[in-house]
Amino acid sequence: MDDLIIAAIRQRLKTKVTDLGRPPRVGLIPGNPVDIASDEEHFLFLLPSLLKCIYAEIGNGGFGPGYGLIGLTNGVPDDSGKTALAIYEVFRSAPELGWPDGLLPICHWGCAIYSCVDCLDPGFPMRIFDPNVHDGDGWTDAFFAESPRFEDWIRSWASGVNLWDAMYGDSGHITRTLSARRERP
Repeated sequence: MDDLIIAAIRQRLKTKVTDLGRPPRVGLIPGNPVDIASDEEHFLFLLPSLLKCIYAEIGNGGFGPGYGLIGLTNGVPDDSGKTALAIYEVFRSAPELGWPDGLLPICHWGCAIYSCVDCLDPGFPMRIFDPNVHDGDGWTDAFFAESPRFEDWIRSWASGVNLWDAMYGDSGHITRTLSARRERP
């Protein structure tokens, strides 16, 4: 199954490197499996095997949904210059956020919105962190379910689904959730 998804990603990359127009790099640089394993040791959790394959076989960030996957060590950082490891550490070190263990930001959409993979759940679900909608004492209202599994999320992107519209478009599930929040007394 992973091989089919990898092939679909490679096909998609022929027409579109990222959704949000990040300038394409001269070429994608695969991650070093030793660096990926070292990052897992540092995180104290394992990444989804498909994500590790994507980093090692296609590129260590810089392509994919949003502004592209955020690289691991020696990979392509987000627009703030931080790798996924650095972003995770910043979020985990901010006690007011209550950032969950194992929730790794892997894709930046702009405006501090991140798609994250829950590496402590064996299904590796995807969650959105959107601090722009925070309105309360805790930050739980800034987290949203995005996809039941990382594999489903990246397969959807590779098949041409506009993930941003699926979340924030007129009929997107986060748009509907936020609308329902505003309607509550």
